[in-house]
Amino acid sequence: MSKVNDRIAQVTKQNIENLLCTEDKRRRETPWAYRAISKFTKLCGTWQFLVVNLAFFGGWIVLNKWFTDFDPFPYTFLLFGVSLEAIFLSILILISQNMDAADSERRHHLDLQMNLLTEREMTALMRLVVKVAEKSGIGEEETAEVRSFAHETDPAAVLLQIVKAEGRRPSNPPTQSSA
Repeated sequence: MSKVNDRIAQVTKQNIENLLCTEDKRRRETPWAYRAISKFTKLCGTWQFLVVNLAFFGGWIVLNKWFTDFDPFPYTFLLFGVSLEAIFLSILILISQNMDAADSERRHHLDLQMNLLTEREMTALMRLVVKVAEKSGIGEEETAEVRSFAHETDPAAVLLQIVKAEGRRPSNPPTQSSA
């Protein structure tokens, strides 16, 4: 098993700690209703929740079939309860998905900003490499590729290039037939 460089391990540990602290702070600042919804939807996505539902609905049917007849077949009250549960679970899950999408968007923005910063840093390094190469007498043919990357990249231009490429693609790309 390979070991991570001690300096890299120290930096990544600090970065992880900073991100976790920021996430914890954001969670604490989230209104209690949203925190409750998040916990509830996490609970609903477990096998225990499935077992509780199966036991409840099975018990309801058994109770009404063999012991008492307060909700005879076709179990109108049970169907009403199941419908209400489905409605509220659907709404709560949609709210939870919206919260998760907002978290994902926030992480996406962080990732984008870090990538843009890295691109600027690399451009600065490329310029420095070109200058060092010039001072060292290294010919232009050996540094041609580095020189081609030693300028800032316009993210908006790259995005426009992506949009144009997407516009040229058919909306439903053809699939290969299994002939």
